[in-house]
Amino acid sequence: KRKAMSYDQFLRFIFPDGMFDYFKLSDFQEKPDRVEIYFEEKNIHPTEYTTDKLESKGFYEQVRMHDYPMRGRTCLLFIKKRRWFNHRTGKYVSRNWKLVAEGTQITTEFASFLKALDRLSRS
Repeated sequence: KRKAMSYDQFLRFIFPDGMFDYFKLSDFQEKPDRVEIYFEEKNIHPTEYTTDKLESKGFYEQVRMHDYPMRGRTCLLFIKKRRWFNHRTGKYVSRNWKLVAEGTQITTEFASFLKALDRLSRS
Protein backbone atom coordinates (compact mmCIF):
# COMPACT_ATOMS: atom_id res chain seq x y z
CA LYS A 1 0.00 0.00 0.00
CA ARG A 2 1.34 3.41 -1.00
CA LYS A 3 1.52 6.14 1.65
CA ALA A 4 -0.20 9.41 0.74
CA MET A 5 2.00 12.46 0.38
CA SER A 6 1.34 15.12 3.00
CA TYR A 7 0.70 18.77 2.23
CA ASP A 8 4.06 19.61 3.82
CA GLN A 9 5.90 17.05 1.65
CA PHE A 10 4.26 18.49 -1.46
CA LEU A 11 5.32 22.05 -0.63
CA ARG A 12 8.86 20.87 0.09
CA PHE A 13 8.85 19.26 -3.36
CA ILE A 14 7.83 22.51 -5.11
CA PHE A 15 10.12 24.96 -3.31
CA PRO A 16 13.92 24.86 -2.85
CA ASP A 17 15.35 22.50 -0.24
CA GLY A 18 15.83 24.43 2.96
CA MET A 19 13.09 26.98 2.31
CA PHE A 20 10.84 25.63 5.06
CA ASP A 21 13.71 25.50 7.54
CA TYR A 22 13.57 29.31 7.62
CA PHE A 23 10.13 30.31 6.31
CA LYS A 24 6.51 29.35 6.81
CA LEU A 25 3.77 29.67 4.23
CA SER A 26 1.42 32.39 5.51
CA ASP A 27 -1.00 32.86 2.61
CA PHE A 28 -1.83 31.76 -0.91
CA GLN A 29 -3.97 33.74 -3.36
CA GLU A 30 -5.05 32.52 -6.75
CA LYS A 31 -5.81 35.35 -9.18
CA PRO A 32 -7.00 35.07 -12.81
CA ASP A 33 -3.56 36.03 -14.17
CA ARG A 34 -1.21 35.08 -11.34
CA VAL A 35 -0.58 33.09 -8.20
CA GLU A 36 0.63 34.91 -5.09
CA ILE A 37 2.40 32.96 -2.35
CA TYR A 38 3.27 34.62 0.94
CA PHE A 39 6.06 33.54 3.30
CA GLU A 40 7.17 34.78 6.70
CA GLU A 41 10.54 34.07 8.25
CA LYS A 42 10.24 31.84 11.30
CA ASN A 43 11.20 33.17 14.72
CA ILE A 44 14.43 31.19 14.89
CA HIS A 45 17.35 33.31 16.10
CA PRO A 46 20.25 33.69 13.66
CA THR A 47 23.28 31.61 14.65
CA GLU A 48 25.56 34.65 14.57
CA TYR A 49 23.63 36.01 17.59
CA THR A 50 23.42 32.87 19.73
CA THR A 51 25.03 34.58 22.74
CA ASP A 52 22.85 37.73 22.53
CA LYS A 53 19.36 38.27 23.92
CA LEU A 54 17.11 38.81 20.90
CA GLU A 55 13.45 39.79 20.88
CA SER A 56 11.34 39.44 17.74
CA LYS A 57 9.96 42.78 16.62
CA GLY A 58 7.97 41.74 13.58
CA PHE A 59 9.11 42.04 9.99
CA TYR A 60 10.78 44.35 7.53
CA GLU A 61 8.77 45.45 4.48
CA GLN A 62 7.99 42.40 2.37
CA VAL A 63 10.05 41.60 -0.70
CA ARG A 64 8.43 40.51 -3.96
CA MET A 65 10.15 37.91 -6.14
CA HIS A 66 9.10 36.33 -9.42
CA ASP A 67 9.18 32.54 -9.46
CA TYR A 68 8.54 29.96 -12.18
CA PRO A 69 5.03 30.17 -13.68
CA MET A 70 2.40 27.81 -12.26
CA ARG A 71 -0.31 26.39 -14.51
CA GLY A 72 0.32 29.09 -17.11
CA ARG A 73 0.16 31.97 -14.62
CA THR A 74 2.82 34.26 -13.24
CA CYS A 75 3.95 33.20 -9.77
CA LEU A 76 4.86 35.91 -7.28
CA LEU A 77 6.47 35.21 -3.92
CA PHE A 78 6.01 37.78 -1.17
CA ILE A 79 8.56 37.28 1.57
CA LYS A 80 8.73 38.94 4.97
CA LYS A 81 12.13 38.90 6.64
CA ARG A 82 11.99 38.93 10.43
CA ARG A 83 13.80 41.49 12.54
CA TRP A 84 14.93 41.15 16.12
CA PHE A 85 15.92 43.70 18.73
CA ASN A 86 19.35 42.87 20.16
CA HIS A 87 19.22 43.83 23.84
CA ARG A 88 23.02 43.60 24.18
CA THR A 89 23.76 46.14 21.41
CA GLY A 90 20.51 48.12 21.43
CA LYS A 91 20.15 47.66 17.65
CA TYR A 92 17.82 45.81 15.31
CA VAL A 93 19.28 42.79 13.53
CA SER A 94 18.21 40.30 10.89
CA ARG A 95 19.53 37.03 9.55
CA ASN A 96 22.61 37.41 7.38
CA TRP A 97 21.43 35.55 4.27
CA LYS A 98 24.91 35.65 2.73
CA LEU A 99 26.21 33.58 5.67
CA VAL A 100 23.33 31.12 5.25
CA ALA A 101 23.93 30.91 1.48
CA GLU A 102 27.63 30.19 2.01
CA GLY A 103 26.82 27.29 4.35
CA THR A 104 27.32 23.74 3.17
CA GLN A 105 23.98 22.38 4.38
CA ILE A 106 21.82 24.01 1.69
CA THR A 107 21.29 23.34 -2.00
CA THR A 108 22.61 25.54 -4.81
CA GLU A 109 19.01 26.39 -5.72
CA PHE A 110 18.23 27.65 -2.21
CA ALA A 111 21.54 29.53 -2.08
CA SER A 112 20.58 31.34 -5.30
CA PHE A 113 17.17 32.12 -3.81
CA LEU A 114 18.77 33.57 -0.67
CA LYS A 115 21.22 35.69 -2.66
CA ALA A 116 18.32 37.10 -4.71
CA LEU A 117 16.36 37.78 -1.50
CA ASP A 118 19.33 39.62 -0.02
CA ARG A 119 19.81 41.67 -3.19
CA LEU A 120 16.09 42.60 -3.48
CA SER A 121 15.73 43.51 0.18
CA ARG A 122 18.49 46.11 -0.16
CA SER A 123 17.03 47.77 -3.28
